[in-house]
Amino acid sequence: MRYRIELSRTRKGFGRIHLPGREIALEAKHRNGSDWQVMLTDMAGARSGMVELRAADDSDAIWRVARAAVRAVSELTGNPIEGELGAASDSLRSS
Repeated sequence: MRYRIELSRTRKGFGRIHLPGREIALEAKHRNGSDWQVMLTDMAGARSGMVELRAADDSDAIWRVARAAVRAVSELTGNPIEGELGAASDSLRSS
């Protein structure tokens, strides 16, 4: 399965996951301390859900949830992930 994770460079706390036939929007909201909520919205199906997690910042929260979502879709569809699902690069994080 091919995928692409994009973190917005112009809007803090926003990202997208591009999967075969599917696009998922992500939006991170800071709760308190290191607690974050990330809203996932399936752009085609108009369905959404929320994940709560601890992360260093908004970009870290988006990246962690996006990677977990890609792994979940891969497992649920039985399509192995092409390439390696690596760790977040510091160059992708907001400052």
